[in-house]
Amino acid sequence: MGVILAIIYFLVFCYVILRHPFFKKVKVIPTWLLIVFFALKVFAGMVLIAIYTFYYTEPEYADVYKYFNDARVIFSALSENPADYFRMATAIGARTPHLDHYYEQMIFWERPWFSPLYNDNRLVIRFNALVMLFSFGHILVHNVFVNFLSFTGLVALFRFLAKYADPKKTLWIAPGLFLFPSLLFWGSGILKEGLLLWAFGSWIFYADKIITEKQIRIAPFFLFFSLILVLLKPYTIIIWVPCFTAFYLSRQKRQVKALLIYLVVFAVSAILVYLQYSFFYGYDVLQLIASKQHEFIEHSLFHEAGSLIHTNYLSAELKDMIPAFFVGLAGALFRPHIFEVYSVVTLIAALENTLIAAMILYGVFRFDRDSFSRYNIKWLGLCFFVLFMGFVGMISPAFGGLVRYKIPALPFLWVFFVHMVKLPETKLLTEKLRAVSS
Repeated sequence: MGVILAIIYFLVFCYVILRHPFFKKVKVIPTWLLIVFFALKVFAGMVLIAIYTFYYTEPEYADVYKYFNDARVIFSALSENPADYFRMATAIGARTPHLDHYYEQMIFWERPWFSPLYNDNRLVIRFNALVMLFSFGHILVHNVFVNFLSFTGLVALFRFLAKYADPKKTLWIAPGLFLFPSLLFWGSGILKEGLLLWAFGSWIFYADKIITEKQIRIAPFFLFFSLILVLLKPYTIIIWVPCFTAFYLSRQKRQVKALLIYLVVFAVSAILVYLQYSFFYGYDVLQLIASKQHEFIEHSLFHEAGSLIHTNYLSAELKDMIPAFFVGLAGALFRPHIFEVYSVVTLIAALENTLIAAMILYGVFRFDRDSFSRYNIKWLGLCFFVLFMGFVGMISPAFGGLVRYKIPALPFLWVFFVHMVKLPETKLLTEKLRAVSS
């Protein structure tokens, strides 16, 4: 029954991709190829479910299942008291004391340690509880739903990047969004990463529409995705905003002026972050970063993670965080490497890191001066990639988290790479793809 339902929903979403203007406006990629990318994501999600079902000895504690199983508890309230189900699933009135007996049955609703930040596990649990209205508890259906959302976010991100990229290389951006190994693998699971790709790509798309086209009517969508990002991964939006701001201020400037604008925006942002403690007592950003890193270490130790890299606790001091940032950046770029492989998952990550190293070397020998000097989208890609990877490497003490948390930065590394190196023009390839579709 679950397989049949999953196929039905997959076909429904394929029809949406074929007909909805949002997807039809992707001029460079034919619609049939978008469906192929969507199908690959669904398949990757199925592979992830299979790995967590047959490879790990305790699948109920695996990431794919832990949110799904807790969502079953919320869904069980639907037959007992529908109002209670909607309270817990929507977070409206969800703190009513009589709901505690549901929360006590869930394993991952509460963290085993204190954190000043919102428990983002709950957002994924609630997502699964809402999807159960359509899935009737079949996990393969959840896989189709989360992949349609994350695919939508990637399409939104592609439309934004294609708008400002070198027109001769626009089609080259697609592989970096839809086929990059860990982005395809981890971004296709019933995990936080799938929802993050949906919210992040959509936020960027709507923000660009509001800024450049003054489409104020879409502000509710922008606010909705802002809320999702703040609840899910607030550091993503915090790192992105100064990069985004510098991009719009510099997108039509020459190289030297563009770089100066980025430096000024980052300097002002750093000063504001450092001084904000004086204005918002108790919300010291450096302390929050240290606390987040401590949480990840505690989480890895609590679950006895076999991929632990270190247990060096960060202090909330800038002099300690700056070197930790650069160490984290190197770790996020090149670890795990091929000599640290101990499982299928780390093998995929090691091969991808080898690919990244090869991309860097290729860029050195095949530098494209014309494309690199004309399109400032590359600086947005490079700055966000470096800042995000450094942050993730700094706070992640285990390979398991490191290879997953860095995936939002990978499309931006690819954008920088595409504009840095000489690549065949895509005009002829685009014509051939359209010929196939016709």
